[in-house]
Amino acid sequence: MKEIIQHPTYGEIVYEESFWTGKRSLIIGGAPAEKRTKTEYVFGDDKTLVSIKGNYLYGISLVIKGETIEITPKPRWYEIAVAAIPVVLAIVWGNSPVLCAILPMLGGALGGGLGALFGLTALMQMKKQPKLLNKLLIGLGIVVAWTVISVLVASALVAAMMQAAN
Repeated sequence: MKEIIQHPTYGEIVYEESFWTGKRSLIIGGAPAEKRTKTEYVFGDDKTLVSIKGNYLYGISLVIKGETIEITPKPRWYEIAVAAIPVVLAIVWGNSPVLCAILPMLGGALGGGLGALFGLTALMQMKKQPKLLNKLLIGLGIVVAWTVISVLVASALVAAMMQAAN
């Protein structure tokens, strides 16, 4: 994930963070900042200290000389609510024998794990969209995809158990 912002004092700030490794890089005013610790960098001739707070999912901000500069915004309440739907469905629907008799859905560790994976994917994709409608459509689309996959896998497991019982 790469974010580029323009700041009136420091010029172009380029922040890059790898989703898989967590490796970060920071360029301020066209010059790479020197890494000191995992969350602290220095830049410029005077070695100005920059602290990085947060991460991509929770929102990233830089603190330079007491000034907080927002790189990525914090997730909004509706983004978190949409991202939580797969996990809530796995907990409520997937673990209820009555509801699973109507429509089988994954529950337990498998359902919760897949629900969390799809929920995080939804949250990451929603954060990339500037418009509310696009955020909700993408988030709900991922929730629907998880629901379909969950129902298909659960139905296959039920069919396999019925076949094995006979």
